[in-house]
Amino acid sequence: MDQASKRSPSKPPSDRPRRGRPRADQAGQVEARIIAAASTLFLEQGFGRTTLDQVAEAAHAGKTTLYGRFPTKEALFSAVVLRYVDELQARMAIVPTSGTVKERLVQVGIALADLTLAEESIALMRLTIAEAKAFPELGHEGFRIGFGGCVRCIAECLATDGSDAAVTEATPLAARFVEMALHPLYMHAFSGADLAGLCERATRDVPEGAEILLGRRPDPSCSPPRPSAS
Repeated sequence: MDQASKRSPSKPPSDRPRRGRPRADQAGQVEARIIAAASTLFLEQGFGRTTLDQVAEAAHAGKTTLYGRFPTKEALFSAVVLRYVDELQARMAIVPTSGTVKERLVQVGIALADLTLAEESIALMRLTIAEAKAFPELGHEGFRIGFGGCVRCIAECLATDGSDAAVTEATPLAARFVEMALHPLYMHAFSGADLAGLCERATRDVPEGAEILLGRRPDPSCSPPRPSAS
């Protein structure tokens, strides 16, 4: 028997494993792994020290797969920030329980503090601020949605009813409340203050801010006192 006859017959074409594009659910899982790995590396090392090769290794993804989805590190950084912004916006759907306007305002304000004064939130805010010059649009979008989401939640508490018109009317006052009660806490967080301590401080600052805010708001049910007759 010659050598050719001793060779194992090759598999029929139908039996050979086929390579091709992954299924839609698999493609989504790969992209999610890449973004999660990139998020961890960006937060730990910063934008400049993180490489796409490091991301591919951490995500257990081939370089071709990574570059096919995110051809540049800038594109991947944008995807990381926008994913977080989307998640934050979804979690800001805070519905207060029944109570007075002040009680609802305090409840939502403290919930927003707990949501945003989290390790990942502050770390990503710091990173976005640090890269604001290179990514001005991302910085603006993150601020618009993060700040705007907080303001929307507060405005819904202050609105006299659930109409869009009432929420719009309450928005300037809501923005003032966020700037007064929450933003100072973020500045301390950016400077490295203990986040748990800041969340505890929010339980005092938010009610105080609500007291100041509602004390300045005129009550439409109350008429100004009439001058006494001389």
